[in-house]
Amino acid sequence: MGLSDKEYLQINQAIFSLANAYDKRLLQESKDEEDPLSVSERGVLLVLGQKQPMNQRQLADVMQLSPGPVSQYVQRLVLRGLIEKEQDQKDRRNWWLQLSPLGEKTYRYTVEGSVLYTQGLVSNLSVEQQSKFKDILLQISHHLGYDW
Repeated sequence: MGLSDKEYLQINQAIFSLANAYDKRLLQESKDEEDPLSVSERGVLLVLGQKQPMNQRQLADVMQLSPGPVSQYVQRLVLRGLIEKEQDQKDRRNWWLQLSPLGEKTYRYTVEGSVLYTQGLVSNLSVEQQSKFKDILLQISHHLGYDW
C-alpha cells in the first residue's frame, strides 16, 4: 500500500518549496547583476561544463527541452561571451558548443555557489541522511531521464 493522498501532497509541497527556494536564491545572488542568467541558462552552462563539446540537439536532449528554447539560451550565452560555437569540419551543418574562458569561470562560480547553497540546505541532516537524500533525488532524476 502506498502513502496517503495527504502524504503525497506533502511531498509535492516539499518539492515546490525546494524549487521556489532555489529560484529565490538565484534571484538574490543576481540582484546586483545588470542582466542576470536565468535558471535555464545556468542549466546550459552546467550541462556544457560536464559534457562539452556537444551540439544544440544533444544539449536539448540532455536537458529534455525542445530545440527552440535551447537555441535561444545558446544564442544569448554566445552573445554574452559564455559559449563558443565551432562549425564541424566534416558536417558544415553541425556546430559544436563549448564554454569560453569566461563561461568556464561562470561555470565554476555556479558550481561553487551550488555546493555552498546545498551544504546549507541539508546542514540540519546527518551525513547518513544527506547521503540517502542524495540517492533518492538521483533515483528520481534518473527515472525522469536526467543523467547529467
